[in-house]
Amino acid sequence: MSIEDNLKPSIMLISPTDIEGDIKKLEEQLRFHQEQESNNVQKVKEELQKIWETLSWLKIAEVQGVWKSKTCRHSLNGRCNAWNVSEPERIGLSQDMVEIGNDNTRHVIVERFPNFCIACPLYEVKRS
Repeated sequence: MSIEDNLKPSIMLISPTDIEGDIKKLEEQLRFHQEQESNNVQKVKEELQKIWETLSWLKIAEVQGVWKSKTCRHSLNGRCNAWNVSEPERIGLSQDMVEIGNDNTRHVIVERFPNFCIACPLYEVKRS
């Protein structure tokens, strides 16, 4: 067997209608996937909108916490004297958010963590 025999092309005849049928199937599959993708994108947009609305409310609450931490009569030198937080970790506060006083009381440093003030039932406006 010569090298030329190995190089002979193999030819296969295909009907144009077979190719057209395959193309139509591929087009249908493409359309289906595009619709699915469009639906998925819409669902993601709706979920993002819900998350954005929730974040907006959290930002409002955060601003309220900052305002309360600065205007509360219990807030002195950036720490809250109304609360003695004996176990800060139990309520989600790390040690760097708490200051230990001379009498071994633990007070929240609201200057670093004003969110603590958001829903505080002990809030009172500073009197001049």
